[in-house]
Amino acid sequence: TGMNTATQAWARIPFGDAPLVGDPSLHLTADQLESAFAGVEDTYAADRAVLAAIVVREVDGGRGQPATATVTTDRGLEGDRWVTGKANPGDQLSMMNVEVASRIANGQSVALFGDNLFTNLDVGEAALPAGARVTIGEVVLRVSGEPHVPCDRFRSRFGHAAFLRAAADHRVRGVYLTVERGGVISLDDPVRLD
Repeated sequence: TGMNTATQAWARIPFGDAPLVGDPSLHLTADQLESAFAGVEDTYAADRAVLAAIVVREVDGGRGQPATATVTTDRGLEGDRWVTGKANPGDQLSMMNVEVASRIANGQSVALFGDNLFTNLDVGEAALPAGARVTIGEVVLRVSGEPHVPCDRFRSRFGHAAFLRAAADHRVRGVYLTVERGGVISLDDPVRLD
């Protein structure tokens, strides 16, 4: 299956200068989330996964959504605040399944998640174990063993039910990645497991 065109369009809506806050009226209850997640696995693509969105978390708190970005082994995603923070090599970049993100967001922006890369690749543990290599454009990434757990910001932006779901299964939040080979990535680049 290819990427859902509505999801792809949602992932590319510019965030602009909006504040990084969630809209509680769009938070889903546990039952609504359960319904929203029905059939989500059917949207995962193993052989035709692509990069749906790139989000740069700027140092000033803004969000950039470039069509093309440079990734380096020492700085991670160029322009992202990772290098100015704790800069743990195990979490240089984060990647989330775009359909999972869309269903949790319920109309809110992809930029609220704080993840860098969004793809229709299955990021579950069985499909993408720690140590697996992922190639996007010229870039080779290794899946970190560090779990991507939800934080209080995630709860405030997407609600308590989404927080509990992501806490129960860390792969709902996606994966952290370490850069093995830098280069350029662009929207619609194939995302391949090596």
